[in-house]
Amino acid sequence: MRGVIRRLRATLGARTMRSFGVDVAATSLFAVFQALLSPFVLIVAVQRGAAPWEVGLLTAAPNAAMLLSGWYARLAERRRLVPWVSWTSGLGRALLLLGAWGSGLGLFLGAYCGFSILSAASNPAYTAIERAIYHERWRGQLMAGVRTALGLVQFLGTLVAGRLMDAYGSARVWTVAVIFGIGSAVVFTRMPEPASAARPAGSEPRDRVAGRGALALAAADPRFRALIVAVMLAGGGNLLVAPGYPLYQVHRLHLTDGAVADLTAVWALAWTVCYPLWGRICDRRRPALVVALACGCYVVPPLCYAAGAHLPVLLGAYLVQGVGDSALDAGWQNHVMRLAGDRIGVYAAAYYTFLGVRGTLMPMLGAAAAARFGLVPLFLAGAAMVLAGLWCARRLPDAPLPLARDVRGAPEQRVAPGSGARA
Repeated sequence: MRGVIRRLRATLGARTMRSFGVDVAATSLFAVFQALLSPFVLIVAVQRGAAPWEVGLLTAAPNAAMLLSGWYARLAERRRLVPWVSWTSGLGRALLLLGAWGSGLGLFLGAYCGFSILSAASNPAYTAIERAIYHERWRGQLMAGVRTALGLVQFLGTLVAGRLMDAYGSARVWTVAVIFGIGSAVVFTRMPEPASAARPAGSEPRDRVAGRGALALAAADPRFRALIVAVMLAGGGNLLVAPGYPLYQVHRLHLTDGAVADLTAVWALAWTVCYPLWGRICDRRRPALVVALACGCYVVPPLCYAAGAHLPVLLGAYLVQGVGDSALDAGWQNHVMRLAGDRIGVYAAAYYTFLGVRGTLMPMLGAAAAARFGLVPLFLAGAAMVLAGLWCARRLPDAPLPLARDVRGAPEQRVAPGSGARA
């Protein structure tokens, strides 16, 4: 093992290895936070009496916060990026204590929305930092290493999280989750500040033009526009049906928190196993293929629900969902990093803005459709929308791969972290 580490240091540089280590440590703590919190937010809300529109609001909240991505990117570019990511993510996680211990559904909704707004502030900054630390020759595989740690820890944590929820209740379990989440933000402060990513906003004329809006950037770059269309359709269908899943699980299948945790553990296992594969494919010039595969995976879960699936079939649906989520996470980031070059903050902010529009409208529309038409028509409509996105993604052009250079020393000049919303 020591020999492997020495060879990695010689290849990548000591500073990159240090940043990678901090990235993995912060991400692992974040994964515990995720395992104790994320699988149960919608389930607990439904158990507390949330109406379909309130479930839609909770689903839309993280995505609606992304509408502020352009503003967040401009703020972050005027500041040191590592403290920006650490403080915004840490404060957002602390807000969840209000929802855990407060009485009333309104406070629960407000705390989660506040958490989503502050968490979204770190996303464009994290993407810029991640591009700065990892040389393009190894970026996909190094990012895959971080995300594999995320999936592995989340898989192990989720196995026990549901039992803890059943035994101790959401307030105590989420308090522990917040401790791990804040610990992740603290560890992230050890990340070396990336000099190349800390450029003041608008220091290049082209950035001022791109900053006029995500629509302007998509209109100016046809390859970026093709990615947005595919992801808006496929991801939009995925989010359209999202409010229907907890309603189906609670009201039709009467699943316990432990059963929901088992589903999430299967998802995390698929994420963990598949992410290294996506990283290798992205490094070999095909992030567009990875995006298309993700869109194909998103067709399966809504069709399983529409067919009246029970728990064994849902386990398979969550497995495919995990494969798709890991593919899209790896694919879009590597694709956009190659399109953007040094303008990664601008492109990332535009991408997150489009995600915000999609993620705000689709869950609310899905919640309204579930209340009016029922769950099966909702699941079929979502599957049809994903298929349209898959048709667009199959023709997605590959972004150019920069010429390979000697990686030794290059990362020493451009350093940064890992796990934006995950820091």
